[in-house]
Amino acid sequence: MAKKKQKVPEKKSNKTIVYVGLAVLFIAAVAIYITSAPPQKPQDTTQDIFKPEPGKVKIVEFMKFDCIHCYNLHKEMPGILEKYGDNVTITYVPIIFPKQSTKSIEAYIIAEQMGKGDEMRDALFRAKFEKGMDVMESTLALENVASSIGLGAFNSKLERKEAEGAARANLALMNKYGVDSTPTIFVNGKQIGSLGTDLDASLSSLLG
Repeated sequence: MAKKKQKVPEKKSNKTIVYVGLAVLFIAAVAIYITSAPPQKPQDTTQDIFKPEPGKVKIVEFMKFDCIHCYNLHKEMPGILEKYGDNVTITYVPIIFPKQSTKSIEAYIIAEQMGKGDEMRDALFRAKFEKGMDVMESTLALENVASSIGLGAFNSKLERKEAEGAARANLALMNKYGVDSTPTIFVNGKQIGSLGTDLDASLSSLLG
């Protein structure tokens, strides 16, 4: 009876061993680089929001769309801005307080990106204080407001949370500068009182 030949294990080729060795060295090098490289800090651009244009006064208003004082100032703001004309620029920073949804902030930012920030700000305030709509938590309410000012692509952008990161950036800015009430107003980077009369007086002192 013929004996069966035993199979001799095949040896890996020299090339395979070289490739494996190179792969191990590469992985080790990457691991060393990651653990030893200093962490990269994100660029801080928050100061830019307070920087005025040459020859102008810069207003920054932190506000909430369910704040009655913000709504009252909103109604006074056109007269204040008209009084000082092209001498002032203004940036609105909508925020929320803990446990509130960021939906209202996202809605405003999306509208602003679509070129209708002013219309959305006015529509949100009117929806809240004149129609009693829940513009802070209700997606349906926000979509109805957006539709009323002709923002056709708004719904999909809100549902995809396209402005959620920007909304979180507003809250980071709020925390950085200790904003704990609304409206909070900065003029040329300096915090002033929160009423329209305080804003008028500050602008008058700067612009005479």
